[in-house]
Amino acid sequence: MNVCSIILSAGKGKRMFSNIPKPLHLISGKTMLEWVIDSCISAGISKNIIVVPENFSSFENTQHNLKTVIQKKPLGTGDAVKKASALLDSFKGVVLICFADTPFIKPNTIKKIIKTFKTDVDLIVTGFKKIEKNNYGKVVFSNKNNPIEIVEHKDIQKDKIQSNICNGGIMAIKSCNLKYLNKIKKNSRTGEYYLTDIVRVLDKEKKIISFFEINEEEILGINNQVDLSKAEKISQNNIRKEAMLKGLKLLDPSSVFINHDTKFAKDVIVHPNVVFGKNVIIEESVEIKSFSHIEECRIKKGAIIGPFARVRGNTVIGKNSKIGNFVEIKKSQVSENVKINHLSYIGDTKLGSSTNIGAGTITCNYDGINKNKTEIGKNSFVGSNSTIIAPIKIGSNVTMGAGSIFNKDIPNNNLSIGRAYQINKKKK
Repeated sequence: MNVCSIILSAGKGKRMFSNIPKPLHLISGKTMLEWVIDSCISAGISKNIIVVPENFSSFENTQHNLKTVIQKKPLGTGDAVKKASALLDSFKGVVLICFADTPFIKPNTIKKIIKTFKTDVDLIVTGFKKIEKNNYGKVVFSNKNNPIEIVEHKDIQKDKIQSNICNGGIMAIKSCNLKYLNKIKKNSRTGEYYLTDIVRVLDKEKKIISFFEINEEEILGINNQVDLSKAEKISQNNIRKEAMLKGLKLLDPSSVFINHDTKFAKDVIVHPNVVFGKNVIIEESVEIKSFSHIEECRIKKGAIIGPFARVRGNTVIGKNSKIGNFVEIKKSQVSENVKINHLSYIGDTKLGSSTNIGAGTITCNYDGINKNKTEIGKNSFVGSNSTIIAPIKIGSNVTMGAGSIFNKDIPNNNLSIGRAYQINKKKK
């Protein structure tokens, strides 16, 4: 069975009160739209179409099987699907319709929806049961328990709808039935074309409509910043749970924030109040102490990070190295058994194995125009409160005196001191 998806992403998202288009807001470091795209691709859907507004230039389409359709004027979900269906003239199969602001749909659920689509079915409607008062639209069923209509929440009161089956939004429709989108009438209240009206249209055409029950959490809709915070909490709980089931030890799980792409090996310990940003790989037996911020780096086996450390910018921390409190490392290659224990900034630097960086060391990598590199060899010792002005090359087995300023290369096996002379004068 051929399957493609249409992902609706053209809503204005006014209730977000943000200059960022709603589908591009992040959950665990990934946009809502990317969550949906990834689920569709993981479910085996080879052709995906997203419908976006005219000002959607900030989205980078890196997927070769993803097409973009622009809805210049927002005229509702029915109009958006109609715009996308123009790319499907030669397509024969099932079209899955989903929404960028319901990011938690799982690949396995998509597979089940598609599997439920029998040859005699024309449309599958999704929904969930909810007794408590809510603002969802409702699915109305016939005496034969088939969906015949979806009523939007704002229209429920006047139509006296009593169904407790909430509309899940996601639909699957046979491609040949997309022509019936032309029969959807403009809503008199909003001036928009509602995709939900396709159910009433197909029922009148005597088409076969099925219902698929879905988990409410999977179609959690995000309309404002409060919803976004709830989604972040759900996502973080899922990510942390999955990581812990694979061996990650979190001393206080609820205080640790993990990016969607963070990778942990076994026997990693993470203390409370740690944040992981994008592109982080943590190898075996690493310990991350409290109040550390880790992003765009690889931390190798047995390293200890923190507390209060910041590691970023394509940095590699070598085996059994120690990065201590109030240390920031950026875009640096740190070899094994290196110690940077206190109050230092190391940027654009290559450190050889077993080198020790004293407290208060600063690499001055930026001259106002260029980022310059520092290189320090093996088994060297940098004294406390040292200022290293890049570009500079420092050899192996070098000892650098505390309180110095270094701006010249230092050969191997040297002691280097760059202090101003101290003068003591007796008081009169």
